[in-house]
Amino acid sequence: ISVIVPTRNRSALLRMTLRSVLRQRDVNLEVIVVDEASTDDTPAMLAALHDSRVRVIRHDTPSGVANARNRAAAEAHGDWLAFLDDDDLWAPEKLVCQLQAAEQLGRDWAYTGGVVINMHGQILRVQRPLPPEEIVKALLRYHALPGGGSNIVVRRQAWQRAGPFDTR
Repeated sequence: ISVIVPTRNRSALLRMTLRSVLRQRDVNLEVIVVDEASTDDTPAMLAALHDSRVRVIRHDTPSGVANARNRAAAEAHGDWLAFLDDDDLWAPEKLVCQLQAAEQLGRDWAYTGGVVINMHGQILRVQRPLPPEEIVKALLRYHALPGGGSNIVVRRQAWQRAGPFDTR
């Protein structure tokens, strides 16, 4: 699975986010961080990681989150893509549970619920996902997935058929 993380000038948050990704259990993953021209210590923090699973793409000028995701997806090696915002965290079994569910049901994508926490790690609210038969209808009207883009895993081939993120 290829985990795609766009970032810009949020090294402290990114550090925690990457820790949660690299602690995923029972999955083979690569992490592609797209640094959108950070001017803080993000480049130094990424260089100090020394984890062969992490690859960095650096944009010299910011091109937007959609473009960053598209660029990383085009260079991804995994059969599955997972998108993660640089200020979100994943539970250690998130990816393996989603992949198992998608495989068992023969699906090209999977989603889950979410938990909103504060800066101290206290749970503020739980976001339960809509059932599959309702989620597709809801997505035509609004972004109905808890956690936004940090929720979904999708087969790379399905993402390619659907087309890239709209950069407008």
